[in-house]
Amino acid sequence: MDFPIPRCTPEEVGIPSAHVEACIRALSHPLTTMNGFMAARHGKIFSACWWAPYRPEMPHSNHSFGKTYTATAIGIAIGEGLVRLDEKMVDIFAREIEERNIRVPDGVERITVEHVLTMTNGMAYHPDMRGDFIANYLSTPLAHEPGTHFAYNSTGSCMLGAIILKRTGVNLKDYLTPRLFQKIGIEPEQFVWRQFRGTGIDAEPGTFATTQCNLRLAMCYLQGGRWNGEQVIPEEYVRSALKVHASTAHAPEQKDGLCGYGYQLWACSVPGVFRFDGGQGQYGILWPEKDLAIALHEGALGPLGPQKTLDVLYETLLAHVGGDTALPPDGAAVQSLRKTESEAALPRDPASPCPPDKTFSGDYAVTCGIFDPWMSASPPGSGDLFTLFRTPEKDAPIQKFQLDVTDEACRLILDTGAVLRASWNGALTPGFVDSPFDRLGDYAASAQCGEDGSLLLHFHWLNGWFETTMRFVKGENGLHITTRKLRLNADDNFLVYEADAVR
Repeated sequence: MDFPIPRCTPEEVGIPSAHVEACIRALSHPLTTMNGFMAARHGKIFSACWWAPYRPEMPHSNHSFGKTYTATAIGIAIGEGLVRLDEKMVDIFAREIEERNIRVPDGVERITVEHVLTMTNGMAYHPDMRGDFIANYLSTPLAHEPGTHFAYNSTGSCMLGAIILKRTGVNLKDYLTPRLFQKIGIEPEQFVWRQFRGTGIDAEPGTFATTQCNLRLAMCYLQGGRWNGEQVIPEEYVRSALKVHASTAHAPEQKDGLCGYGYQLWACSVPGVFRFDGGQGQYGILWPEKDLAIALHEGALGPLGPQKTLDVLYETLLAHVGGDTALPPDGAAVQSLRKTESEAALPRDPASPCPPDKTFSGDYAVTCGIFDPWMSASPPGSGDLFTLFRTPEKDAPIQKFQLDVTDEACRLILDTGAVLRASWNGALTPGFVDSPFDRLGDYAASAQCGEDGSLLLHFHWLNGWFETTMRFVKGENGLHITTRKLRLNADDNFLVYEADAVR
C-alpha cells in the first residue's frame, strides 16, 4: 500500500510561499512547542515541517483528535447497515445491562447514537472512563433531555468504540484498517491505538498517528468521504458530520470552543471551517469551501496556547488563501520556505554547567515512593491517565536502576532492561527505548550536573509533547529523586513524584 500525495509549491494552489513561511515561523509562539505541520490544497501537499528531533515517521499522540477516527468508524458502520443514528444505547447494550445488573437512571433509555456523536448525552456529570466504563456510562443520571445540551463526554466516545467491537467483533483499528486506512494510504504500522488496560477495547483517547495520517483523514473528509474516486466514508454521513448539531456557546472554552459541535469535531470561528481537535493543540483543520486541509501536532500550554495556535493559522495562512487560480512562480520565496521547513528544530536543552559527577555512578534500589520516567498525560488535579494504556506485562514498578556517568553522557539503566541515554551538551539526539507503551519509545534526553551537586535528567518523549525531568540529590544513605511530568497547564503544570533509593 503506497498512495503518495502529490507535492507542489504554494503558488501552484493559489497561496504565496512568503505567507506560508510566515505561518511556520509564527507557529513557534511562546505558548507552545511545535512538533509537526502539514498543509494541502486541491489534493496536493504544499508545505510540510517537523521541528527536529521530531520526524515525519513518528506516531504522535492525538488526544481527542482520535474521537474523529472513532466517529468515522461509526459512519462506515452506518453505511454497512450495522448501526443507526437513531438507535438507542440501551438497546445496543441490552445484554450488558442485564448481565452486569446495571441500574439505568430515568431518561438514559432515550440516548441515541447521534446524541453520543454530538456530545448531547445530557448527563449530570462526566462518567468515569476507568474500570467498567460501559456500566459507568449507562448508570450516570441525566441533568438534561438527551439531544438538548452540549457537555463534553469522553466516556461517550469510548462507548462508540464499544459499539464497533460489539457489532463487528473487532476493535476500532482492526475495523478501520481495511475500510479506511488501506484505502486512503494510512500505513497501519504508523498508527498506534492503545487499549484500555484489562478491557481489550481500543481506548479513547488512545490514538497515536503520524501528522500525515491525520492530514489524509482531513483530506478524505474534504472530498466528501472519497479517495481516488472511491466512496470510503458515506457521503451523507460526512456532510452531516461537518454541520453544527449542538451549540457550545456555554462551554468553558476559548473562542474557538464556542462555535458549535458536529460529529466528534468542532466548528471554528472562521465561518465554514471545522477542526478535528485534541488536547494541547492536536489539530486537523478543514475548509471545504477552499479545499484546504491542515494537520498539526504540538504541545500548547493551556488554557491559552491552543487558541493562540489557531489564531496564528487564521491570521498568517487562512487569511491569504485565494481563489483556485495558480499564482506566478516565485522561486526565491519557495527556496526560502523550503529552507525554513528543513531547518526547523526545537531549541537545545541547556548544557551542563558543571563537569560530569561520576560519583553518581552505581547500582541503586528504590526503597520508597514512585520512580517512573515514562511519558504521561495528567490534567490538573488528576493522576497519570496514560497508565490506563500501558502494556501490563511491561509495567512492573521499577525497583532497581543503575546510573552510568561518563564524560560523554549519563545513562539510566532500568531493571526492565531499558537504557536511556542523556547528553551533557544539551543536544536532542533522537533514540528509541523499549517502554511500557509498545512501539512508542521515541525520545531525546539531556543531562546536567548542577552547582548544588544534583544530577538532572530531562527526557523529551517524542511520541507526543510529553516531558519528564528527574532530579537526583545525594543523601546520607543514597539518593532522593524528584520526578516532574509536564501537564502543559499554566495553573498546575507538573505531576510530581518523590522516591528514595540506596546503593
